Amino acid sequence: MDPYSNPIAVVEDPYIRGLSYALVHGMYIKLLLWPVFLCYDYSMDAVPLVESLQDARLLLPCAAYLGFVLCGCHTLQRLTVRGAHSAKGAVLGLAIFVLSFLPMTNLLFPIGTLVAERLLYLPSIGFLVVLVCFAYDWARGPVRWLAFLLAGMLLAWWWWLCHARVGDWMTVEQITLVDGLKQLRSSRTQFNLANLYLQSQRMDEALAAYRRAVAADPQERDSQPLYHAGQILMYKGHYQEAETLLHKAVTGYFSPLTLHEEEVWHDYALALWHVGKHMEAAENFQNAIITNPSFPKGHNNLACALVLLGLSSQPVNMPLVQQGLQAAESLGQCWAAESWGGRKSFLFSNEVPQGPWLVWKKKKKGTLQWFGRRRKRNWHWKII
Repeated sequence: MDPYSNPIAVVEDPYIRGLSYALVHGMYIKLLLWPVFLCYDYSMDAVPLVESLQDARLLLPCAAYLGFVLCGCHTLQRLTVRGAHSAKGAVLGLAIFVLSFLPMTNLLFPIGTLVAERLLYLPSIGFLVVLVCFAYDWARGPVRWLAFLLAGMLLAWWWWLCHARVGDWMTVEQITLVDGLKQLRSSRTQFNLANLYLQSQRMDEALAAYRRAVAADPQERDSQPLYHAGQILMYKGHYQEAETLLHKAVTGYFSPLTLHEEEVWHDYALALWHVGKHMEAAENFQNAIITNPSFPKGHNNLACALVLLGLSSQPVNMPLVQQGLQAAESLGQCWAAESWGGRKSFLFSNEVPQGPWLVWKKKKKGTLQWFGRRRKRNWHWKII
């Protein structure tokens, strides 16, 4: 079971799992009666676990169960009255509601989503049938005018809520922004909101949203918000914190369809280089190449890292230099290996000891040409 879509299903304690599912049942009934707070996602911490009977949120499912029992009792009582044809319709409505709601309660089997408003489409039919039948009985009584007034007010309010929600769904950007600002405890809404901010170059707001997405999962299993937050921190020059987040990213979970693993290893290596962990950086550049052998940026940066490590040693570590030259030769072509955000990659050295050096020059056709070994002070080796 996906812990992000249905985090309650992976809870080992059956007591906590049962109480939390009861809360979900109450939330569904609240959505039917009072659909004020609507959101396209309720993943992770959007519905915090219920760990004790003292949790005040349990009043919601208690009210829902009591209301259902009262509806059933009233319907059975009306069946005993001659000519109460509306009671038969209420029985049908209750049957539709129960049969369509039961599979989504997680009581028979765990389902792949915790709360989904779309799952209420069929139960809402039964709910409306029961509501209309009860309203018919009240309309025939002495408080007929009150029944019509309440029904009209309810319909007008529901229409206004529907109209407002349709406006939220006009565009992908609109629903992402509206629900992202509304639902701060969902990892998915915050991740999508951060991506929206990132597209607009609103770095600080994107970083804050990525942090909320990470905080929604105490175990920090999703690599994507960790990775993108680390990228922004590198862009802002906060390499120490970027290293921490990117280290968690390389050990987390992600889909290769949405995030390329070699990019995560590569950016983690860049962060390591900037905090002075040069040998670890070279190892992680190698991990990026192992993940994707045709990753030109990885070959290029690995070559730079190994050559810089070899030349900065006293005496010069020629085996490391040779390994770097081999990595450069495997590149085969000259790539403008710019890092994320349009900012050029960062590996460079201002003071390199005298020693053998390769000078690469970009030709017009985009190939690499070796001009031989030279001795030159303060030559810059960097990723272009």
